[in-house]
Amino acid sequence: MANERATKGRGKWIVGGAGLAALLYLLTRGGDGFGLSGSGAGSSHGTTAAPCRVRIDAAGIQVDGEPADVNATVERCRIVGAADVTATGAAIVGTIEKVVRALRVAGVTVRASPSIWDVVPMGDA
Repeated sequence: MANERATKGRGKWIVGGAGLAALLYLLTRGGDGFGLSGSGAGSSHGTTAAPCRVRIDAAGIQVDGEPADVNATVERCRIVGAADVTATGAAIVGTIEKVVRALRVAGVTVRASPSIWDVVPMGDA
């Protein structure tokens, strides 16, 4: 009976320790923490504004619902420091790559679905 209690108690400690280790990892990995401090890569602007929304489709590029070209997209998103990029199936692949690459070169943090990242070659900034 006592041995059974000791075994059950040990399991709780192991699970609790693993949870604590995971939490510590998330808080300390690369100094980024949960990304709430605004000190991550590409967010040196120190702003808490919402990221600009970039949508690419067959008609071209839209930033926050307004038509734009690549240069205007970069300028508007650089102010905020972050961009959420989406693309429709009819978007031109070259345009997606050009926009994402230009945003990254400008230091803008780009958030996008895996299908977007499949278009942009790895290692290119």
